[in-house]
Amino acid sequence: MYKDGISSIKKKLWRYKGLLLGGVITGILAFVTISIGYAFWELPEVNKLESLGMNIATQVYDANGVLISKLFEENRIVVPITKMSPYLQQAIISNEDVRFYSHMGVDPIGILRAIWIDIRTGGFAEGGSTITQQLARGLFLTQEQTVLRKIKEALLALMIERQFSKQEILQAYLNQVYFGEGAYGVEAAAQSYFSKHADQLSLAESALLAGLPRGPNIFSPYVDIEAARNRRSEVLEGMAKAGYITQEEAKEAENQPIVLAGRKKRMVQASYFLDYIASELVERYGASQVYKGGLKVYTSLDIKCQQAAEAVLGQYQGAVLVIDPRTGAIKALVGGRNYEESQLNRVIGEVRQPGSVFKPFVFATALNQGLMENAIVIDERINISGYAPQNYDRTYRGPITLKKALRWSVNVAAVKLGQQVGMANVLDLAVRMGITTITPGDNNLAVALGGLSHGASLLELCTAYTGFANAGVVSKPRAILKVVNGNGQVLEEARFEQQAVLRPEIAYLITDMLTGVIENGTGTPANIGRPAAGKTGTTDNYETAWFIGYTPTLLAGIYIGNDDRTTVGISGTQVAGMWAILMTKILSGSPTVNFMVPSHVVTHVPICADTGKLAGFDCKEIEYSAFVAGTQPIQADKRTQQDRNAELPPGQIQPSPQPTQKPQWKLPWW
Repeated sequence: MYKDGISSIKKKLWRYKGLLLGGVITGILAFVTISIGYAFWELPEVNKLESLGMNIATQVYDANGVLISKLFEENRIVVPITKMSPYLQQAIISNEDVRFYSHMGVDPIGILRAIWIDIRTGGFAEGGSTITQQLARGLFLTQEQTVLRKIKEALLALMIERQFSKQEILQAYLNQVYFGEGAYGVEAAAQSYFSKHADQLSLAESALLAGLPRGPNIFSPYVDIEAARNRRSEVLEGMAKAGYITQEEAKEAENQPIVLAGRKKRMVQASYFLDYIASELVERYGASQVYKGGLKVYTSLDIKCQQAAEAVLGQYQGAVLVIDPRTGAIKALVGGRNYEESQLNRVIGEVRQPGSVFKPFVFATALNQGLMENAIVIDERINISGYAPQNYDRTYRGPITLKKALRWSVNVAAVKLGQQVGMANVLDLAVRMGITTITPGDNNLAVALGGLSHGASLLELCTAYTGFANAGVVSKPRAILKVVNGNGQVLEEARFEQQAVLRPEIAYLITDMLTGVIENGTGTPANIGRPAAGKTGTTDNYETAWFIGYTPTLLAGIYIGNDDRTTVGISGTQVAGMWAILMTKILSGSPTVNFMVPSHVVTHVPICADTGKLAGFDCKEIEYSAFVAGTQPIQADKRTQQDRNAELPPGQIQPSPQPTQKPQWKLPWW
């Protein structure tokens, strides 16, 4: 009886256990079914492997077609499997997924082994994932360690295997996987570690790279050479075990020394230029296309110019820009002395008072209105409605020509000239030549000396000066010459934008006057032994020092100025010396080119600098000027000094009332 009772209880317990186990199994199956259904519902579409979200670096080339840098979120260069060493393919398969060619995307044996490891260690291992699963994870999923992600990963792997061949899957994987040191894919890895292409890798090099995906920061030879060597041995042993190589080949490869290319230092060269073009590219094509789309961007950058421009700043803060005035092609752009210190691009991002580099717009307006280089202005103490400008040296020269006034940057003369021609006309010319920061409030005489309300950028001032250097035609700056997408399609090709603003003869006369600045004016340190023209500028308290100068083929602008606007302690004359160093390096070895003289302009006319007439025997200072044919003086000055002091010199610029109506300026064509 007792035994029968015990037996009955045992039967009931087994029945309850059976029911409980059945419930648990049913629950598990239901959970798995629901999870798979939910995971399947959330799966992304699997299209062509070539476009499965692979981030490909944009490559940037200089004017000579030399690769200078890459723009990327992930440094990747996609190559076909035929451009990958067979050793590398074999090493990856034997190390990551030895049954790659036999499974359907998921390897049950590998999964069981991984589960057993998880049970023993009490953790969640990534082992058991096939190459196809790893590809699916890298392209579509996160690295979160959850059962749901593992289910999604397996389902995606099965889908991929149904649609693509093993070679296509392996190719995609080898282009996608991370090898450390910022290198994604085998081509970038081969270049980063060995300065080779992926199809040039030896057995030993292939084995080393194949060992990296498991722990790029642990097994990197740049981090721990011994760990890298030991990991390479493990991969070689796996290759031999899988039958890809013999034990003798494995031993020989193990004994090979690890010869590295050397860690690439972060590229500082042309960093501001790269930021400049990246900003333009993102505006046109979007950030995803620029940093992930594998564009090829051909630029106007000249490495020789860029290196010289970066060197010239030294310890000074400021900016340098070099342009071909004939086209607007940017040959060099330096936005500061140290990119790592500050990424502010001062070529475009800093708007500062231009000082006397603004004066050529005043003189060009005067020439437009019919005055010539030999017109006379009296340099004297003045006070115009409470405005009393002073010359930088606090001295006054009496009667001087416009050419002398510009080459010595005489403030009084510039203000008188601005009053004569009308500052509204000066501002209109400056705007048409590319200065966009001018406002109606700038219609005052102080602007004749560069005292703008907001200032101007180096980029815009250099743009405007291309009009003087290029026969009156302003060239819009351009850095990007051509953009090609990953399929070889040309997305854009540069068409240089230009606009005639000055008559060629007026532009040449300004160039002639600015040549005088370098020959025997404030910019003599800029004399480089070949035809050149330019203008110095120094703002109040030596806050900013400028020099913008040009030859027939190159225009370069430099400004020196602290970001906090404290004094820099140097003048535009000293910056002119820096310009000479820059241009001498750039033009070294190139032929001397003369400025082209318009057919209806006469040059080298000797003028007496204090009368404006042909220089006579008693002329104390002779300057050689250019004239529109028919306007040059034909009589020599024969007056005595007493006569000159007794009468008003011809062509004196008389003060006139300032315009009261607000000007309507036409903005630049771009």
